[in-house]
Amino acid sequence: MAANHIKINSETEVGRQLTRYARQLVEAVDGLASVEAAMVQMRDGDGISASHYDLLATEAGYAAADYADANTAAKASFDELASLLAKVNSDASVSNVRAAIDQFAAKHAVIS
Repeated sequence: MAANHIKINSETEVGRQLTRYARQLVEAVDGLASVEAAMVQMRDGDGISASHYDLLATEAGYAAADYADANTAAKASFDELASLLAKVNSDASVSNVRAAIDQFAAKHAVIS
């Protein structure tokens, strides 16, 4: 049987990094889920059409950039977030999780 808790000294550099990044990982997934829930509340409709994202586009300050308009950018952002969360919040066997993280980050100008 696997141990329920692994003790590590958080006073060491490795221990400090491991506990910090584990905490940040959980906070990031939980935080992104909260953002997604807020985005859902800002949609006007089921979210299939870019026209349903007018309020979100305005409130979040989306810009057209590579998209036809700000609503289309907001929908694309929501779809990317939903796709990422579907992978990281699943207990099922999921492939390409790192690719989904990288794609989400790249499209949101976090990494280049």
